[in-house]
Amino acid sequence: MALMYSEIVKSKDNLDIPLFDDKKAMHSKYAPLREAETFGGDLKNNCSFTVILGLGGGYHVESFSKRNPNHFIVVIEKSEEDIKYLSQIECVKNLLTNESVKIISQDKIESFIKENYLSAFFDEINILSNRAWFDKDPENSKTIIDRINRIIKECSGDISVQANFGLIWQNNIYNNLVTLSNLKQAEIKIDSSKTAAVIAAGPSLDKTIDRLIKNRDDYFIIATDTAFSSLLKRKVISDAVLSIDGQNISETHFIASQNDKTVFIFDLQANYNAVNHIKNFTDKIIFTKSGHPFSDLAELSQNREIFTKLNSGGGTVTIGAIDFARQAGFKNIEVFGADFSYINSKPYTSATYLDTLYRKNESKLKPAENQFTNLLYRTPVTTENSNGCSVIKTEILDLYKKTFIEWISANVYSYRYDSFIYYVSSGTSKTADCILQNQSFDFKLFTDYLKQNMKPVRENSTYKKLTDLTNLEISLLPLVSYLKNRNKNLAFVECLKLANNIILGYTKVL
Repeated sequence: MALMYSEIVKSKDNLDIPLFDDKKAMHSKYAPLREAETFGGDLKNNCSFTVILGLGGGYHVESFSKRNPNHFIVVIEKSEEDIKYLSQIECVKNLLTNESVKIISQDKIESFIKENYLSAFFDEINILSNRAWFDKDPENSKTIIDRINRIIKECSGDISVQANFGLIWQNNIYNNLVTLSNLKQAEIKIDSSKTAAVIAAGPSLDKTIDRLIKNRDDYFIIATDTAFSSLLKRKVISDAVLSIDGQNISETHFIASQNDKTVFIFDLQANYNAVNHIKNFTDKIIFTKSGHPFSDLAELSQNREIFTKLNSGGGTVTIGAIDFARQAGFKNIEVFGADFSYINSKPYTSATYLDTLYRKNESKLKPAENQFTNLLYRTPVTTENSNGCSVIKTEILDLYKKTFIEWISANVYSYRYDSFIYYVSSGTSKTADCILQNQSFDFKLFTDYLKQNMKPVRENSTYKKLTDLTNLEISLLPLVSYLKNRNKNLAFVECLKLANNIILGYTKVL
């Protein structure tokens, strides 16, 4: 890639000024420091995470950093080669050693923001552009801003979920760790030489269930939790089932299950009432993790990796089940009921918990069909005809499908879609059996670790970047999001104090 800059010249006050490849200067040739004093004067309120487009000589970044010492600043430059070239400028050298400033190339925007931006910690994101850098390539600059806004939207969706479920997740993880510490060790055999049949609960399952039943012996069935109870009502016992959702409704998927033939895979965030029901009948329970930092803290307390990390595509149980099949060694996977849409005005396959719930509560004035219709149209929809069916789509379902296709590509699988079934294959030979062992967990070691690392949050605590937080404080950020959502006027430090108090209550470490 060609450099964006052609040379470095001296300003009238003897400072290094980079010139673009068209010989235009990025900063004032007369007084770049004075020019820099006006940069970034218009900021959002409650914003401490700032993205700046354009590094150049770095004078505007240095000035902004001095005027806003509480900000974490991300500077975007076109390429690593440009950053290296600019690093000969003294101001840029200083910025490269500044812990509050991170300089990245534009190809790393998505990954960096996803890994480092947390709304509960930083509140909003502010985007600023050096005018000369923006004008050098306006189309590229606009594309970068669009990419940042798209990432912010995705992060905001995650934060919105955390704001609603942060406390539920915290409770679930803690209680599931208690359950795990009391489980008996059990060896679990998975026949990965078979084809994995991942069963989602989309309406097309009604059309494809006969294929599953007819060829039952050829499949190792991995059900999603919503599909699990529907299969049981059809007298199909799953070989494994995955549950991620932490809400109380999840328990209803497992009420009818009292068998020890199924492997029960629960995310640590999953509803602990469901886990407690299942543990009465089997020890074949495997816990996984999907990104919650309190789960990472639990592993840290044991000083070893314990939980399989599932890629669930941002909390999509179907993708989580497929990822489990991949990690168990299955080379061929058939996915049933993954419609990413509502078919013929049906949101789910027959015999799910919603059938029971809506039929139980229906009346002449409120029939079950009306309740299903309200579910379908609770968000904006688009309609089309496909495979001879009326298909309703939503933005979130389209995103789930996009994430599903991205998972296939990222894991070097190929796929074809035929008659409502996805046929996913790695193209390599089948493997032998996969032997799993449910995890052991020393709960006393965990509570001792919490006691050793629990520190009081001081009134004057200032947090400027994520590295200012301890591992324990980072593990509480989803809970902080929940508390901040319900106490909008409280500062981050105050919400962190409340989160600490909740943990103190859990573990009795007063």
